Amino acid sequence: MAKPASHENLRSDSPLAPRPNERPLRVPKTAEIVADSIRKRIIQGELKEGDSLPPEAQLIETFSISRPTLREAFRILEAERLINVVRGSRSGARVHQPRVESVSRYASFVLQASGITVADIYEARLAIEPYAVRQLAQKRPKKGIERMRAEVDRLNVLVDEGRYTEFIIGVAEFHRLMVEVAGNETLHFLTRVLQEVIEQFQVRHLSMYPRDPGEQKKSSLAGVRSFHKLIALIEAGDAAEAEEHWRLHLTNANRTWAIDRTLLEVLTAAD
Repeated sequence: MAKPASHENLRSDSPLAPRPNERPLRVPKTAEIVADSIRKRIIQGELKEGDSLPPEAQLIETFSISRPTLREAFRILEAERLINVVRGSRSGARVHQPRVESVSRYASFVLQASGITVADIYEARLAIEPYAVRQLAQKRPKKGIERMRAEVDRLNVLVDEGRYTEFIIGVAEFHRLMVEVAGNETLHFLTRVLQEVIEQFQVRHLSMYPRDPGEQKKSSLAGVRSFHKLIALIEAGDAAEAEEHWRLHLTNANRTWAIDRTLLEVLTAAD
């Protein structure tokens, strides 16, 4: 049998010859192939949240692999938070569906390590939310509008009771909900990741620089009024006005929150 061509024995003029500085192809390890097989079954829904994987002995036989290889595959999936292995348990590994919280946590680490400023993160919302508002005003989803209105009513109660940390978290939820009911799932996912990071920053920032209760209530009520106006414009189907209103709302909010410090500086600063 002929030996497969390698980078070493390919002629330089061959169309398969590596380009300058091109790395040779890496053959996946057996554990990675096994992890990929299990991962696909989780993502495709064949394995659901809370399901238990078959016992180790059965998996070893199914994949024709050794126990160390299987456990290496498990470590890969555990690092991805797709399974949870309880050592010594007869139930084996427990399946978890992919969660946006895991992505948000890692995204926060990446943004911190990259030296991204808080202002940069807030600016990103201007690229997503005004578009979502226009879509909402064009579609006018009745149930979605009702959910938005109920969330604003809840925020109003939090202001009346002076629960401002919960209010800040609730505002992040309103932003997320607004993009969700607009109907684009990819933008909703990106918003969930972004809002998790923004929520971390806002709660941390308020703990470091608490506001005067009177000023906090005033600005919070102004935000609630802005939310009510947005819903009214969406309900009326005024897409251009709704989009412009929300763009102005975000711009004004950015003046308050979008400080020119890195996310790392804020989240790791001592009180």
